Amino acid sequence: MREDEYIEQALRREPGLTDEWLKQNNLMYGGLVGICIVLVQPLVTDAAPSPLGLASVILFAIAIPLLAGLILLNRQESYRHRLARSRAVTVFRSLAMGTAFAGIVTTFWGVSWIAGAVLLVSAFVATFVHGAGYTRVEGVLRWGRWSWRPEGREAPALPDGDGPEASGASIDEEAFTLCCLLWARPGLEHDLVAYEDRVLALMPDYGIEVTERVRSERGREHPTEVQLYHVPSRPLLDAYLADPRRVELTAERDRVVARTELFRVPSM
Repeated sequence: MREDEYIEQALRREPGLTDEWLKQNNLMYGGLVGICIVLVQPLVTDAAPSPLGLASVILFAIAIPLLAGLILLNRQESYRHRLARSRAVTVFRSLAMGTAFAGIVTTFWGVSWIAGAVLLVSAFVATFVHGAGYTRVEGVLRWGRWSWRPEGREAPALPDGDGPEASGASIDEEAFTLCCLLWARPGLEHDLVAYEDRVLALMPDYGIEVTERVRSERGREHPTEVQLYHVPSRPLLDAYLADPRRVELTAERDRVVARTELFRVPSM
């Protein structure tokens, strides 16, 4: 699975993941900029830097402006509550982080090759630890029909993140009933209701019936809305998900929906 496909599926599964990734990116960019600035200071004051020192300065000269630009972009992404979908951003993000890390390694290597080697090994171990921990907490999306869930079960993934778009329900070609729990972002409860009014109004065009829709005011730990849908078949659900009118509201969904849970329930 390509990285952009993984990101798309993950964000559809849990819209609130966008803000968390933005916070992590901001922490990562800021940390790298700080490390680069600290390490480059003694190098730029050296009248005759070593070849490794010169390489570090060049790498930092590439990384620092790119990371600064990414920090500014991150602020705009946070304001809009969505990730920038651009191949250029992906390329330059990789370039910025790669050159920053390479500059850090060459700086350590210039002091001692042992220090540089230890840093490389430590970075590899840290990457492994993060990957293993992330898999246990979030699960890993796989290509195709099935996705791996943290509980150790495999379940067919639904393709989107609002109402019947959240993953985790088992769906076949026969009629079925889905229960959807929706949490609004703080202060946007009315906006969530207005958004749901718009997307739920599209369902009758595909024979999908909203059999129950109730709202709660019991606090943020409880869902803002609870909805039940009767779906005649999976193809009709897929057709609804692909409706251009619903797709146009993706940004609004990401803005107002903090969390979605969807599961199949026995038909009444």
